Amino acid sequence: MSIDGFLEQAAELGAEVVQLCENTGVDRLDDRALRDLAGLARRLNLKLECGSSGGRRGQLEAGIRRTARLDGTLFRCVLDSDGLEPQAVIANLQGVLPLLRDSGVVLCAENHFRFSPKVLRRIVEQVDDPAVAVCLDPLNSIAQLVGPDEAVRELIALTRTAHVKDARITRSGTGWSICGTPLGEGQLDLAAYLAAVATRAESLLIEAWMHPLDAEQGTLEQESAWARSSLAFVKEVIKGSRR
Repeated sequence: MSIDGFLEQAAELGAEVVQLCENTGVDRLDDRALRDLAGLARRLNLKLECGSSGGRRGQLEAGIRRTARLDGTLFRCVLDSDGLEPQAVIANLQGVLPLLRDSGVVLCAENHFRFSPKVLRRIVEQVDDPAVAVCLDPLNSIAQLVGPDEAVRELIALTRTAHVKDARITRSGTGWSICGTPLGEGQLDLAAYLAAVATRAESLLIEAWMHPLDAEQGTLEQESAWARSSLAFVKEVIKGSRR
């Protein structure tokens, strides 16, 4: 699927914001292509965000500039993917603060697999600037043996955008199996999670850990069905909480 097709499908599903990460190829677009993409998003009434991995200064600067060229204000970044230590990440974040301020972009660091929520919180607090915040993910920190409730407690005060996903955890041999599900079909208390993040986050991004099926067409159909049902779930839960 092209990026244009992805945005068109998101609009057809009723989404209001799309986060474009490097798996879409957005990082390979030149300035003209980025401007064209921003124009398409405006016509579709979509707000764009950018995302990338890497905590090195050059990577951060490229992502910030790309976000600004797409008329975006939030840049989600996985800071722990390069093996950098926290102090090096802090120095790099401090180095891009002038660019963040000049471009009007907020960098949102996602709790991922290597830094625990406590470590990520300390990083953002030491940078101590409103241009650096958190992208909260309820499940990623399982890799650090940290569950959703603890991740939320550690990071909610710094959150500007949040991922919404669900999963089912079952015993598998001597270990555990974590399988993604459509929203509402797993074990997360999504009503409580959405109540916590909806008033703080500027955007809620649906994400899924979906295993592909054997046939490509079946995978695409399942992906579309999950997206449609999950988006409807989020809208219904938020609507119900405001009644």
